[in-house]
Amino acid sequence: MARPGRNQDRNAMAEIGDSAVEPRPAKKSRSWPYVLVLFVAWGIIFGGIFFSRFLSDLPDVNSLMANGPSRDVTILDDHGRQIARRGLTQGVLVEVATLPSYVPNAFIAIEDRRFRSHFGVDPIGLSRAAYENIMVGHVVQGGSTLTQQLAKNLFLVPDRTFKRKIQEAMLAAYLESRYSKDQILTLYLNRVYFGAGVYGIEAAASRFFGKHASGLSLPEAAMLAGSVKAPARYNPLFDPDASHDRAGVVLGAMQEAGFIDEDTRKDAQTTRVRIVRGSGTPSSGYFADWVMSQISGYIGDPQEAVIVDTTFDLDIQNEAERAVTANLREEGGKYNVSQAALVAMTPDGAVRAMVGGASYSQSPYNRATDALRQPGSAFKPFVYLTAFEHGRQPSDMMHDGPVDIRGWKPEDYEGKYRGDISLKEAFAISSNSVAVQLTAEVSPKAVAKTAKRLGIETPLQAVSSLALGTSVVTPLELTAAYVPFANGGTGVTAHGILRIRTISGKILWQRKPTGLGQVMAPQNLNAMTDLMTQVVSTGTGKAAKLDDRPVAGKTGTTQDFHDAWFVGFTADLVCGVWIGNDDNAPMNHASGGTLPAHIFKRFMVDAEQGLPVRPLAGAAPEVAEAQDGAAPNPDGDKDKKPADSFQSLLDRLFGT
Repeated sequence: MARPGRNQDRNAMAEIGDSAVEPRPAKKSRSWPYVLVLFVAWGIIFGGIFFSRFLSDLPDVNSLMANGPSRDVTILDDHGRQIARRGLTQGVLVEVATLPSYVPNAFIAIEDRRFRSHFGVDPIGLSRAAYENIMVGHVVQGGSTLTQQLAKNLFLVPDRTFKRKIQEAMLAAYLESRYSKDQILTLYLNRVYFGAGVYGIEAAASRFFGKHASGLSLPEAAMLAGSVKAPARYNPLFDPDASHDRAGVVLGAMQEAGFIDEDTRKDAQTTRVRIVRGSGTPSSGYFADWVMSQISGYIGDPQEAVIVDTTFDLDIQNEAERAVTANLREEGGKYNVSQAALVAMTPDGAVRAMVGGASYSQSPYNRATDALRQPGSAFKPFVYLTAFEHGRQPSDMMHDGPVDIRGWKPEDYEGKYRGDISLKEAFAISSNSVAVQLTAEVSPKAVAKTAKRLGIETPLQAVSSLALGTSVVTPLELTAAYVPFANGGTGVTAHGILRIRTISGKILWQRKPTGLGQVMAPQNLNAMTDLMTQVVSTGTGKAAKLDDRPVAGKTGTTQDFHDAWFVGFTADLVCGVWIGNDDNAPMNHASGGTLPAHIFKRFMVDAEQGLPVRPLAGAAPEVAEAQDGAAPNPDGDKDKKPADSFQSLLDRLFGT
């Protein structure tokens, strides 16, 4: 019989054994720190790849504080009067330390109040701007710092894209790491745009107030700081009242920021700033822009401030602007016309006046130099000159009636035909039928060559419709191509710059007498002068007639009245006038003999006042009876006589 104690021991051991073999619960694995580290590592890798894409496009900023080439250009008229001053005064940087403290503080107060404390990007400003924009439902505030604005102005295109904003922020932070706050302010103030074509604090102080930046008063500094938000609207020249009101906002911001006290603000706000206006007329900016576009081609990038002496005459320009403005105001609504251009030059191609549109302040697009428009019948002088060079005479008779050129059937104005008429009469009434027949007779290619020889630079389509001016030209080149009719037959290049010099007087470039040489024979010049004088005395250009001196010219009107022209000349000036609409909308039956001729006459009456009356260059000598002289061949061979048509030869031999 077993002892109970031993059995109990076995049972206890069994229980112990059972418990020994029973599996223990597994410990939970702590893997999340490793996963987090992995995510961070991959985030850094992908973030580096992502930002390296932007970093690779960022420019070098190491030499920003170096003095750059000057783009300060003063443009003078032929009497030494200032027309315009353009460009960035960047020959020597204007250091912030040389300016009164309120000048940089004005910009800080209105544009970036935490400029002295942020690292290039202002999170507080961004958050505030985002909140304000969300509350009103559209963008009313921006969060860009002065440093970001500098980065954008220096390096970036003005695209509103995520990539550009990232680049802007990165550049701002990079600039802050390389330059001090005062250096960044210096860069900003020397490059910011103030409107009216002015960049930089020194150029703005000179252009608007006639002083150096170091001499700016508090109200003037506030006015400049206020213009940065919308330079075209708030610059002092465009709207002095709006600029003054905006300056008051800046002064209020300066008081809130602690830069000035209340008494100083009130005193500055009640001070009316004296704004200096240049001697240039309101729309002389068209000519100044044209001149500026040519300077680099003559002297490259100027290394110092330069003065440009031009052919311009501010008195004549004033008359041109007055004529365009007054006639558009009086007749623009009647004819549904919104734009006009006028170019006036002397018989050697020197531009004296240029109006590129109804208002330079509203639209600086220069229609005189850049607008390509169809000249219509104003192109016909090149057709008739070519015909005369091929043997035709002004007295030759042709039939003004319906024509058919391989299915093309051009009509005369309002479908009226005159029957058998002389070329002189056909030109005076601007017969389309006769012009098309002459072009077919001499070939469109020959007409195109004549126009090019006289100065038309835009490529022309040598097709039958060229006779009616269907190939586009600019007002400047068409006017220049009429100059040979006014100066005795010499081709010219339209020009506005006489010389470019430094302030110290060093001549960088000077115009030398140049020209295209003799481009038409004297007898053909006489014939053309006779025809173009008839246009003004009895033909379509009667409205351009001057009471006290001879005038010659030609009208032009395109199909459906999209463009209308008058180009004419006296012994002193050649003037071209174009009218139309920028969207090419048709006018209300405005022909070259209406509004363009009226503008021409009003301008010429004032521009010619006091000048002696002289005969036209082509009207003095008598017209030769036969074309057997040494006239230049249209193909350039001076040893050959112009080719005669067989019928014209018979007419001269037998008097028929």
